Amino acid sequence: MKRVLCTGGGGFIFSNFIRKALYNKSDYSFISIDLCKGPNVLNNIYANRGHKFHIGDIADKHIVNVIFELERPDIVIHGAAATFVDDAIKDAADFIHSNVQGTQVIIDACLKWKVDRLIMISTDEIFGQHLDETSPAWTEDVPPNPRNAYSASKLAGELLVKAANQTHGLTYNITRSCNNYGPRQHTRNFIPKIIKSVLKGTKMPIYGNGMHLREWIHVEDNCSAIMKILESGVANETYNISSGHEFTNLEVFHEVCNIMKSGHDLISFVPDRPGHDFRYSVDATKLRRLGWKPTWKFKQGLYHTVEWYLNNKWFMGT
Repeated sequence: MKRVLCTGGGGFIFSNFIRKALYNKSDYSFISIDLCKGPNVLNNIYANRGHKFHIGDIADKHIVNVIFELERPDIVIHGAAATFVDDAIKDAADFIHSNVQGTQVIIDACLKWKVDRLIMISTDEIFGQHLDETSPAWTEDVPPNPRNAYSASKLAGELLVKAANQTHGLTYNITRSCNNYGPRQHTRNFIPKIIKSVLKGTKMPIYGNGMHLREWIHVEDNCSAIMKILESGVANETYNISSGHEFTNLEVFHEVCNIMKSGHDLISFVPDRPGHDFRYSVDATKLRRLGWKPTWKFKQGLYHTVEWYLNNKWFMGT
C-alpha cells in the first residue's frame, strides 16, 4: 500500500480528500501535516487508522525532514497554503512564508527522501482574470498573469516545482482548480459566510455590485479529480479542474437564500476590494481525457452544503 503524505490535512480540501479516499477504500494510506493555525482545523482532522496526523509548519525544514524520515512517503500531495485573498492584500508575508518558502521546503524533502512524485495544488487565479463573460475558458498553456500576492505566491510555487524537475528530475503534477465549496469550509469564505449570515440574521457584505463571476465545484468533485491524477496523471503535466458552473456572486447569494427560505434582504453592498478579478474560468478537457468528470450539479451541491452547515452549527460558532 503506497503511503501518501498530504500537507494541509486539516484544511477544507484535504480534510475532505482524506475522508473520501479512506471511505472509498483506496489503495493508499495517508499521513498529513498541518500547522493548525486557524479555528476549527483540529475539528477537521480525520481520526482513522488509515491516517496519521502531525502538527507542523511546512516551512520548518527540520520538522518536515523529521516527518519525512519517520513516515517515508511514496507520494506527496502539497495542499498546505495561505489562501484568503483579503489577507494577502493587507499583508503578503504569510503567503510568501507558506506558499513560496514552504513549497521549497517540501520540494527539498521530496528530493532528499526520494519521493516518487509531488502533486502540487495550485489555483486558477494564477491566470489573472477574464474581462468579460464570453472569453473562452483558460487551458493549461495560457500564460499566467497573477494580480494579487496570493495568486503570485502560488505561481511562484509552481515555478519552483518545475525548476526542481528540470534541475533534479523531480516528478510532479500540478492542479489548478476553480472555486471549491462544500462541508468543512471556514465561514470567512463566501458560501459558508452567506449561510452563517442568514442563520444569524446579520448583514452579508458583497463587494462592488455583486456581478463578479466565479466557477464553482463541489469539494468532492475536486477530491475525485485529485485522486484521478494521483492514480492516472501523466508525469510532469498540469491539470485544470473545473465544473463549467459559473455564477455571479449575487446569484450565489440569492440561491443560498432560496434554499434557506430567508435572507434576501440581508445583502449589503460594500466598496470593491483592490484588484478584484472579474471572472475566472478554466478548461478541464485534459483531465476529462483521463476519465474524470464532475458529478455534482451546482444547486444540488449547494443544497447539500447548506444542509451540512445547518446540521453542524457548532462549526460556525452558533
